[in-house]
Amino acid sequence: MSHVLKPTTDLANRISFHYPSLTGAPRRAADFVLQNPLETATMTIEGFAERSGTSAATVTRFVRILGYGGYGEFRAALAEALRVAMAPIDSLADAHSVQGSAFSTLVTVLKDQTANLNETISALDEEISSRAMKALLEARRIFIVGSGASHHVAAHLEEGLALYLDANVTFASSRGGPEQAIRHIMTIGGADEVMLAISIPRYSRGTVDLASLAKKRGATVLALTDAPSSPLVPIADMTLFAPARNRLLPNSPTAAFALADAIITAVARERPDAVETLKELSESLLWTFYQ
Repeated sequence: MSHVLKPTTDLANRISFHYPSLTGAPRRAADFVLQNPLETATMTIEGFAERSGTSAATVTRFVRILGYGGYGEFRAALAEALRVAMAPIDSLADAHSVQGSAFSTLVTVLKDQTANLNETISALDEEISSRAMKALLEARRIFIVGSGASHHVAAHLEEGLALYLDANVTFASSRGGPEQAIRHIMTIGGADEVMLAISIPRYSRGTVDLASLAKKRGATVLALTDAPSSPLVPIADMTLFAPARNRLLPNSPTAAFALADAIITAVARERPDAVETLKELSESLLWTFYQ
């Protein structure tokens, strides 16, 4: 399956929603779009039907199942999905065509990350932040999910929260693939369990699906994502935002890392025994440090 439609777009969401119920020829049409989005965007309805092994009537039925008025509207949505997906590639190509030094690129990117961090601070809501801390501090179990760039943020959260919380903290999507993650989530049974889902563009469909499953099973869902348009927002009970803009690459996890670090620090501060915990850890690791 092509990675071109991975970013969350209207078309990608519609195909994802309807795909499980598609069978026969409409399923073949969906598979062809997912595997050949660039080619599909330039095809007539007759060409699409021929290449996908269906018929013009089937294609029309397929695009109407997705909620589009006709093939032209569907193709326009596909073009927009491709535009979103290819934007970072175009930006990087433009950067290669412009004269500039590696030093100037370093300075520009660091300034961009400073802007992301400043926006993260501005977006913090005191009431939501307090609710998020309360949920983490009172949780019996915490499940963390994140992939791609978000995987490393999730790993940092797992290590930090496991150190300072009594809760059982599990990085559900860290190993064993999606099947193992689903097994973890299927053990959820109440609101005293927290799903901490991290996703920045390009948004992981797996992370969104796991967060949805956790919500259905009664967990409190805390999302760490980049913007209100993120597909995690409608699922989450609470959302903390960390912009992930990078003018040359698909995303930047800098602000998400900083926010994750702030969450760990805030949790440690709220725990009355955090000092003793850190002291015990430091003593046990004393001879592993380079002096």
